Amino acid sequence: MEDLREGRVILTSKAGNKVNGMTIGWGFFGIIWEEEYFISAMRPQRFTWRLVKESKRFTLNFLSEEYREALNYFGRVSGYQENKFEKGLLHLDELEGFTAPIKEAHTLIECSVTFASNVEPFVLPVEIIDKFYKDHGFHTLFFGKIEKVLQR
Repeated sequence: MEDLREGRVILTSKAGNKVNGMTIGWGFFGIIWEEEYFISAMRPQRFTWRLVKESKRFTLNFLSEEYREALNYFGRVSGYQENKFEKGLLHLDELEGFTAPIKEAHTLIECSVTFASNVEPFVLPVEIIDKFYKDHGFHTLFFGKIEKVLQR
């Protein structure tokens, strides 16, 4: 939870030959439908959102603070503008059972999306809309069933 709170998690996904990742700080671990889940809040404007919607899979990559430059970069730059992995700050790995694992991650969690729901603004308090949704880019919640966990 501390890695998530401190912005040290990159959510990656792959669809076809396109791969992307974005630093996340919002999400929920829990039990639903008698299974372990991670629920990710993602805006539809994000390139990674498109890949998750297409592939119905994502990998959570937990990184240490030594990768702060990469974490900031993956949170700031759009995958629509460039392939973030080509910059060389982080590298994709090939691990069986994982969609888009990052080599430098100390913990990997692979999720398959079983459900998604859009945040409905009519139930949000005005102060939350004013603070987080001035542009009305409301999140989609992707319910990712945890399939595999690897700690290195």
